[in-house]
Amino acid sequence: MRTLLLKDLRQLWRTFRLPALLLAGLFFAILDPLTAKYMPQIMEQLMRGAGGISIIMPEMGPEDALISYFGKNLSQVGAIIIILTAMGAVAGERERGVSAWVLTRPVGRLPYLWSKFAAYSTGIVLTVGLGTLLASLYTASLMGAPPLGPTLWSALFMLLYLELILALTLGASALLRGQLAAGGAAFAAMLLLWLPQLFLDQSGAGKYMPYRLSSLIAELLKGSAVPADILPALPATFILAAGVLAAAALSFRRAEL
Repeated sequence: MRTLLLKDLRQLWRTFRLPALLLAGLFFAILDPLTAKYMPQIMEQLMRGAGGISIIMPEMGPEDALISYFGKNLSQVGAIIIILTAMGAVAGERERGVSAWVLTRPVGRLPYLWSKFAAYSTGIVLTVGLGTLLASLYTASLMGAPPLGPTLWSALFMLLYLELILALTLGASALLRGQLAAGGAAFAAMLLLWLPQLFLDQSGAGKYMPYRLSSLIAELLKGSAVPADILPALPATFILAAGVLAAAALSFRRAEL
């Protein structure tokens, strides 16, 4: 398992999949504090000469920079990058015959699958961890220190949300033979995660839905929500991720390579 994990990590680095994820996280960690700091002034200057219309935008605080970082860019752009980089983790190697070659060695199919999940998870942990640190430090230098507790909780919930996206993508990659089909299925699954928000967000059942790991981050950072409001969504998140990965593992064990 250790040898497989090191191989997968090297492959992620050499194919630029891991650097792409890291660079995206670090890019938004720099961009979002700058945007929160200077966008009100930029918009005021732009609107000042627009037919005499003047719009005064409120000053944004440090929590607004992290809301943009977690709630918009990591949860959306980050999730899409994970789908694009992980959709070929298994399906792509099966198409190229790499899986059959690797599994002729003394390597089990389940370790092969879990190694890939661990490798991509390492990339997600590094991205969220380093990105949160950089975004927090840069925000503090521009606008003041963001709230420590809500920031750490937001990073944890965002990490779990992205891990769920990874589980859905890797599961689709193991269940389907084509990486484009796997990517499409993973993207559709991500959209379906948010579908209950249209019907259940104001009901008691809504608090158990996995989408709340991301949707409540803004309230958490602003202080209008507490971590206990998001914790009920964890069981469904873990059950969904475990169920998809278990089905993928069972299918992959029986699949012809």
